[in-house]
Amino acid sequence: MKLVKNMGLSTIYQLMAVIVPLITAPYISRVLGAEGIGINSYTSSILSYFTLFAALGIVSYGNREIAYHQNNIKERSKIFWELELIQATSTLISIVLFLIFLAFQSEFQIYFLLQGVSLLTVVANISWFFMGLENFKIIVYRNTIINIAVVFLTFILVKDAGDLWIYILLVTCSSLFANLSVWPFLKREICKVSFKELQLKRHLVPMLTLLLPQVVTTAYVSLNKTMLGWFDINSAGYFNQADMIIRVAFTAVSSFAGAFLPRLSNLFSEQKFEEGKKLILQSLQLMYTFSFLAIAGIIGVSDNFAVFYFGKEFAIVGSLMAVEAGVILLFGIAVVLRSQYLLAMRRMNEITISSMLALTVNIVLNFILIPFYGAMGATIAVLITEIVVTGYLIWSVRNDFEYSEMFKEIWKYLLAGVITLLLIYSLNQFMSATIFNFTVQATVGCVVYALLLSITKPPIVKVITPFLKKMLKKQ
Repeated sequence: MKLVKNMGLSTIYQLMAVIVPLITAPYISRVLGAEGIGINSYTSSILSYFTLFAALGIVSYGNREIAYHQNNIKERSKIFWELELIQATSTLISIVLFLIFLAFQSEFQIYFLLQGVSLLTVVANISWFFMGLENFKIIVYRNTIINIAVVFLTFILVKDAGDLWIYILLVTCSSLFANLSVWPFLKREICKVSFKELQLKRHLVPMLTLLLPQVVTTAYVSLNKTMLGWFDINSAGYFNQADMIIRVAFTAVSSFAGAFLPRLSNLFSEQKFEEGKKLILQSLQLMYTFSFLAIAGIIGVSDNFAVFYFGKEFAIVGSLMAVEAGVILLFGIAVVLRSQYLLAMRRMNEITISSMLALTVNIVLNFILIPFYGAMGATIAVLITEIVVTGYLIWSVRNDFEYSEMFKEIWKYLLAGVITLLLIYSLNQFMSATIFNFTVQATVGCVVYALLLSITKPPIVKVITPFLKKMLKKQ
């Protein structure tokens, strides 16, 4: 039950990172326009390279290491201060490098400077410590309160295209305040440690090993927006909005993964490999369940939804969403195999190779497609890249899992997804674009999808049924 509760809290925490831009997107798109959205997307993508170096992969590494020493307060206290000192040093270096970069920028300088607040957010981020302890409640509650405040402030303070700087400042400062608000709860989870006891060097090699794939992954994710910004700032805005919707859907689908890593790390550290593998297979089934439903919903409503949600200026976003929707399933499988299984098993070589493969394929495809097809070119590049990377990850675990186990009865999810897609698309064609009608389409789609799964009975039904029975007994 604790894992189920943490899955729910992890879902809320992950969604909070995207829920604010999702709620404010219709308003912000109309107020700032494609150019304003493009500037924000472009400058944010550049800052992501600096924040990545500042973070040094500590969120994933620290989460895992704290999970390994959950029951040893002395050791986890040492690990916390060692990693925090390393992160403070790397952040200081990143700030210096960023200021040097800023000195050579003649365009968007003020926006770059405001995005720079995110560097301070990095050093204040200790969410990894509480995640490693499987204590998600503290992080989630404070994050939620601050993000609700940001939504209200956005509607109150951002009035026209000239207020782009206010919007950027609200987004960056909200993350900083959310991270700072968790610090008071740290004192009851750690004990005093002498500075002489700290051994910073022991973390450098494993951290840098983990950092490399994260550098590559971040570069891959940000590169599309950066390159689009070079060619056409408006295209960067279109791609950003479509990509945001897909990533919100993916986050909702995969957010439970954050709760699995500490549990898997703990199981594998205790040599309980079979129990860990069983959890991975269940995780895949969960991913299939939600991925096919999300894909069906997005493709079914994409064209009308884009115009309704973002405005007529963003009509092209509908086509981008439909093409990129398939990435949700590919992302999902990759998260389970890479961020859950391979990371928990400390198999960094495969993780690094998959990340390098993603960056290489994406760079080549971007240079070929973006000059000719703009935002659609970047979208196609993302889809092809994820097909290649997910294929490699599936191949890399061939000796650990039978493919028949990994893809057990996946056709049932596919069948339910296709039927649901056809139904939602049909409804969307004759129903006007209103919040009520989209809600009806989503509700009908979910009900039909659930009924189809209950009829075909894929493995996820067997996993969920005992849990539902327990819930009903309690009531």
